[in-house]
Amino acid sequence: MTETIITLLSNYLVELKKVRTGSDFTDVSTKLEAFLKTAFDFKYSDVFNRINRFTTWELSLAGLIGLVEGLIAKHSLAVVSDDIKNIKQNFTPMNEEDKKVFIVHGRDREAKETLARFLEKIGLEAVILHEQPNSGRTIIEKFEIYSDVSFAIVLLTPDDVGSLLEEPNSSKHRARQNVILELGYFVGKLGRMNVCALNKANVEIPSDLHGILYIDFDESGAWKTKLAQELIQAKLEVKLDGLLK
Repeated sequence: MTETIITLLSNYLVELKKVRTGSDFTDVSTKLEAFLKTAFDFKYSDVFNRINRFTTWELSLAGLIGLVEGLIAKHSLAVVSDDIKNIKQNFTPMNEEDKKVFIVHGRDREAKETLARFLEKIGLEAVILHEQPNSGRTIIEKFEIYSDVSFAIVLLTPDDVGSLLEEPNSSKHRARQNVILELGYFVGKLGRMNVCALNKANVEIPSDLHGILYIDFDESGAWKTKLAQELIQAKLEVKLDGLLK
């Protein structure tokens, strides 16, 4: 139930951030008010009404965005806490090596940095290949050495475009070839349960890898909670307060 509420709140957050006129604001805020009353049994009605009476709709909009973001953070924390309780009895404290998470990425530097900083906030170490010393090694040697990790996250970003030869007008966005190669490598090395792909902008997914977990790298940030849950299920120690930063 909590996960459903988080999803619906995330959808309303996206709608609020699309508002550009007072009319749009009235439409979205009316629907949001009805949802809050139903989902939370009037618990946040007073807060909603105070925000909605700000001097301008722009200020009210900013207030409602803050309210929804706060509710998402609060309920996301509850979901992750439940996951921790479920696996706590079988949990073994990690050493420093077990905190390493390899990031496979393409050309989207912003997405790579966003993911790396998030991992650091929740107490894990992001391993990015080009940030590691070369020490005279070839790329493949360097990759083999630094891929000794507990978990791998693959960023599928729309860096390339491709299509079937006989259907040149049906091109789709694709991740770079090296990203797909490394995705397959980590599936073989770590197993599917320890590999997660973040899919940005509906990048085409390779047909042979449909058994892998894919999470939408959405603008609302809902991917953070979903990814944290997967890391916890893989028995990595996640700092919950990092989800709120």
